[in-house]
Amino acid sequence: MLSVVAVLVGLGMIVFFHELGHFWVSKAVGLPVERFSIGFPPFIFRKKAGETEYCIGSIPLGGYVKVDLGVGTENISPVAWWKRALVVLAGPAMNLVLAAFLMFVVLGVVGTEVPVINTVVGTTHMNGLETGDTILEVSGEPVDNYTDMHQLIEQQGSGNFLVQRGTETLTVHFDLPPDSIPGFVPLLPTVVESSVGMPAYEAGIRSGDSIVSVNTVPVIDFSDLQREVSQFEGQFLELVFIRNGSLDTAWVEPMNYEGRSIVGVTALSETRTIKLPIGRAFTVSIQAALDGAGTFFTSLIQMIAKPADLINMSGGPVFVAETLGQQAEFGLSRFLETIAYFSLAIMGFNLLPLPILDGGQFLFILYEGIRGKPASPKVIQIAQHIGIMLLLLLFATVIFKDIARVVTRVR
Repeated sequence: MLSVVAVLVGLGMIVFFHELGHFWVSKAVGLPVERFSIGFPPFIFRKKAGETEYCIGSIPLGGYVKVDLGVGTENISPVAWWKRALVVLAGPAMNLVLAAFLMFVVLGVVGTEVPVINTVVGTTHMNGLETGDTILEVSGEPVDNYTDMHQLIEQQGSGNFLVQRGTETLTVHFDLPPDSIPGFVPLLPTVVESSVGMPAYEAGIRSGDSIVSVNTVPVIDFSDLQREVSQFEGQFLELVFIRNGSLDTAWVEPMNYEGRSIVGVTALSETRTIKLPIGRAFTVSIQAALDGAGTFFTSLIQMIAKPADLINMSGGPVFVAETLGQQAEFGLSRFLETIAYFSLAIMGFNLLPLPILDGGQFLFILYEGIRGKPASPKVIQIAQHIGIMLLLLLFATVIFKDIARVVTRVR
């Protein structure tokens, strides 16, 4: 039930804000809006108010605002081209606003969960330390978490650790160059969190599983797991794990990410909730939304050169629904963060220069503004047909991948 509510709320919010942007600016520039619809027909709700019919469709896979943008006709619209261009861009812009707003709510109101990492030394460390050591002080300053300790070491560069080793307390000197700080990787358990769509999840690894070996190599902490996975060059990794006290095995096919192999798990650690001051949350959320949009477009441009990677990194309706449902189980902040991410993805998708998307409509209107008259209806019709075929091909491929992933998933 939670998953169903999460999908309806998450997708509904994204679609509503997107269409609301088109609607508001259409009204503001004097373009009549014939219909405002959330979802597609058959309609389960319809109400006419003024010139606009407001509808809710039974197919919750999008929405639309029916407005005449003057595209596809030889007659010049009485509304200036730049005003109509604003109408087109308003939908994606509202997705950016929604993402920033949700991030603000998470950072300043609900609070975001951040990992609490202890100061226990892992298997990778500098000389003088041993796996299992606990750092108590850095040059006389008490520390109880990895973040604070890291900051102190960065500030000092050299000094002394007060170390607890079993029942013994000792001092270890450190003198670290910037690229070696803080001198060790923390001891994180190999209890993992896995995400829908990632190789480990699809192979049967679930959040809370404890990985004990990779290709028969025992792993003591999470850095061991990362090292064994990143160095793997074959097709399938053998991950032996413990779940509810029972030993099991998953065969995982790693994916390539920035030149290294990953399986898509993170260390499941204790967390604490932090809230930023309202002013700080406001500025950080705006910057985070802009950075997220920039990262999305940068990644998209890189993947266009590799269509196979684009398909592999894409997710269809099933992936979106599963992800929203999974993240809702982790709490409100994770759920809102996920909606913000998908809102940015919808913004980026709609700005693609395909004729039936906002990006394509904008190009047609921009062309009219530069040329002084609209593109011919025949040219636009041909472009739209090509755009529809490309989108149908993309959707068919992504949906097929979605279904195949679920059918072949190891439960």
